[in-house]
Amino acid sequence: MSTPEAGAASKALAAGFIDARARWEFAAMCFAAFLFSVTHNYSTLLAIVFEKAGHSLQATGLLLSLFAIPCIAGALFSSAACARFGVLNTARGAFVLTALGMGAFAFTRDDFWLALLSRVIQGFGVGAAMPAGLVYVQSRITQIRMVYFVTVYSAVIPLAAAFAPPIGEWTLKHLGEVALFIEAAIPGLLAVLATLGLRDAPRPRNTGGLNLGNAFQRKLLLPYILVFAGGGLYGFSVNYIAADLQMRAIALAAFFIPSSIALIAMRFIAMRILSKYSPRVLVTASLLTYGLGFLLIVLAHGPALMGLGGIFYGVGNSIMFPVVSAWVGSGFEPQDRAGPQAVNTASFYTAIYALPWPQTFVIGAWGYGAAEWIWVCVAFGLGIYMLAMLGPKRIT
Repeated sequence: MSTPEAGAASKALAAGFIDARARWEFAAMCFAAFLFSVTHNYSTLLAIVFEKAGHSLQATGLLLSLFAIPCIAGALFSSAACARFGVLNTARGAFVLTALGMGAFAFTRDDFWLALLSRVIQGFGVGAAMPAGLVYVQSRITQIRMVYFVTVYSAVIPLAAAFAPPIGEWTLKHLGEVALFIEAAIPGLLAVLATLGLRDAPRPRNTGGLNLGNAFQRKLLLPYILVFAGGGLYGFSVNYIAADLQMRAIALAAFFIPSSIALIAMRFIAMRILSKYSPRVLVTASLLTYGLGFLLIVLAHGPALMGLGGIFYGVGNSIMFPVVSAWVGSGFEPQDRAGPQAVNTASFYTAIYALPWPQTFVIGAWGYGAAEWIWVCVAFGLGIYMLAMLGPKRIT
């Protein structure tokens, strides 16, 4: 005779979860990741805050770019931390560090070295949060719907971009910098509370050192390269779109809200259908739509065209990181995924946070538009290359 518990477990397995409780645990980690991301997405206002504090364009670029070092280190150390402290504890520690780093800007923003210290603390948190979260949610789901549910989880990270920048912009204008950063820290601390009561994921096998294990297999090189390109495309919006829009007298909401709506619609609705295609096909589509989005962004002189560019940008952004994350995680047991996810995330973050500083020389000489034209060429160039590599038979 079938029991209610057995029936619930059967339904959960059919839906793509390892058991009935895993459905709730997946949702709880998604909510925690959203709260963490709200805190981190206040970073879109840092270029404005640093400029108001009197930092030069190059100093601001350094504060944005040097963030890459602790962020990449946090990502690479995440596998060893998961093995030693557990996956959940690593995620919780990452949430706390992110919140502390953001909150500290209330007191450190005016001094370059103190601001850099805040960025280091924030960077370690941000770097470790994504791979630990991915390892956890992938332990809650089955291989059958891996791409879709990793996409759903990844949707909550950029979803915060629809809320944090406009709210932060209002707070900065009406209440000032101190209120802005105190407000920014609160969601990250609440993220820790959202994980209470969850079962931990299987600990990664401890292989010593950074515990990266099988992260450097040859088959993973292509996705690492592609996610690096995706990180650069995404990183421009994280670091410079807000300042660019202010110079053009276009409200931040004109870009961030349409791009976030497009991203969420893609990840929650369209990916149910698109997940049947191979990661190579999906990443090719991501690059081409990214390119179209950046083309419209650079041509925009008002909110309408900027919003359209935001939609195409959001579509491209919706595909890249979650699909590549599912790509590198497929074929591995849960306890073997921490290393590949750490390197994958490190590649993504290297592009996001190491490239802003060299871009300041382009922006300083020719403006934000020149940097955007470069990203148009990168996206279309790689997209066309991938399209040629696929061939017509592998696309249909």
